Amino acid sequence: MIDSGRLYENLHQKGIRFFSGVPDSLMKDFLQYLQEHAVPGEHIITANEGLAIALASGYHFRTGRIPLVYLQNSGLGNIINPLSSLADPEMYAVPMLLLIGWRGMSGKKDEPQHQKMGRITIPMLEAMEVPYYLLSDQEEELFDTIQTAITKAADCSCPVALLVPGNIFTPYTALNAEKDFFSLGREEVIREIINRFSGTEKLICTTGKTGREFYELNKEAGNKFTNYLLCAGAMGHAGHIALGVSADHTSTILLDGDGALLMHLGGLTTIAPFAAGDFFHIVLNNGQHESVGGQPTAGFSADLCGLAAAAGYSNTVLIQTDEELKQWLATAPSQKGLHFVEIRIKQGSRQNLGRPAGVPMEWKNDFMNAIQKNLIEYSTTIEGRGEFVPNQFLYSGQGRKKNIPDQRESL
Repeated sequence: MIDSGRLYENLHQKGIRFFSGVPDSLMKDFLQYLQEHAVPGEHIITANEGLAIALASGYHFRTGRIPLVYLQNSGLGNIINPLSSLADPEMYAVPMLLLIGWRGMSGKKDEPQHQKMGRITIPMLEAMEVPYYLLSDQEEELFDTIQTAITKAADCSCPVALLVPGNIFTPYTALNAEKDFFSLGREEVIREIINRFSGTEKLICTTGKTGREFYELNKEAGNKFTNYLLCAGAMGHAGHIALGVSADHTSTILLDGDGALLMHLGGLTTIAPFAAGDFFHIVLNNGQHESVGGQPTAGFSADLCGLAAAAGYSNTVLIQTDEELKQWLATAPSQKGLHFVEIRIKQGSRQNLGRPAGVPMEWKNDFMNAIQKNLIEYSTTIEGRGEFVPNQFLYSGQGRKKNIPDQRESL
C-alpha cells in the first residue's frame, strides 16, 4: 500500500508542484492529504476535468514545470477536447501527468456506470495517443513508474497517464475535518419533498447518493412517485435530462447537487428559457464532493441563486433551516413557472444506505412507461387539446422569455 504523505513528498522531489482536477474515490486518501498539506496556490479543485487540463496548461506556460491533473476515468470524456486541441504535442505540447482512477477495471466488481468506461479506458488513451502506465501498490515500484512517466512527458512534451487500479493508498484521516454549518440533512429534505408533492410529477435525480436516498425514501412512502429516473452516471447532465422530459402541462422536479451543477454550470442558460411546464430545479448543496471523499466544491462560496437568476430563472429561493424548508414546501406544489431552489445541507450520509434494485435499462423503461401512462391519462381530461400522441412532442424553439415566466409555447 502507498502512503499518501510519502507519495506527495516524492512528487515534490521530482518537481511536481501543482495539482488540479476533479476528485475520485480511488484516490480519496491521497487527495485528502493533498487538500490539507498543499501550500496555497499549489492545489486547485476545478468544476470539471477539462478545465483542469486548461488550468494545468496555463501553469506550465507560466513556470515551465510539469503539473499533475487527477480524475476518475469517467472524466476522460470531459478532457478529450483540451487534450487533443490544447495539450497535444501537435498543438501546444504541454507535458503533464494524468493521475486517473481506473473504475470498472477488468476483473474488479464495480457499479454499472463504470463498466463501459472501464473497458474502454485503455483504447481511449491509445486513440488519443496518450502514453500510459499502470501504478503498483508497492512503493518503490510506483515511484520508479512515476519517474519514467515524468521523463516521458518531458522528452515528448505530452500528457502521460498514470492509472490507479484500485484502492492502493493507505487510509488517511483528515486532520481538519470540515465543520457543518447547516442543520438540514439530505434525507430529511428528500423525505419532505416526497411527502409534500403529489407524486405525479416527473422527477430526475442527479448522480451520487441523492438517487440512492430518494429510492429508499420513496419505497418507504409506498412508491408514491412512479415516474422518476435515477442518474447513475453522466455527472452534471441531470439538468438537461430533466429539460428534455419537461412538458407544458405537467410538473418536473430535478434533485441536483452542488458538484454536479457546477460541473456544467452553463446548462442553466439553456434550462431557463426552454424548461416547459412547472419546473423545480432543487439543488441539495453540502459544499462537497461527498461520494468520492468529501473534497470541497465552490457550493458555499458561489451565489448559486444569483447565478440562476442571471441565467434567466424567474423564481429563486435559498433555504438553510427546517423552518424555511417547511415554509417553502407549504405552497411549492401549487406554484407555477420555473423555480431554482438552493437548499444548504449538512454533510454525510448513513452507513447502511442501500442501492436501487435493477439496472439502468430497466429504470429507463419503467420511467418511460410511467410518464407515457400519466400523460395519456392527463390528455383525456383536457377539453380541446385534441388527440394525444405519445412520443411526438415538438418544442416551438422559443421557450420562455427572460423575466416573462408565463409566456411559453405549448407542445
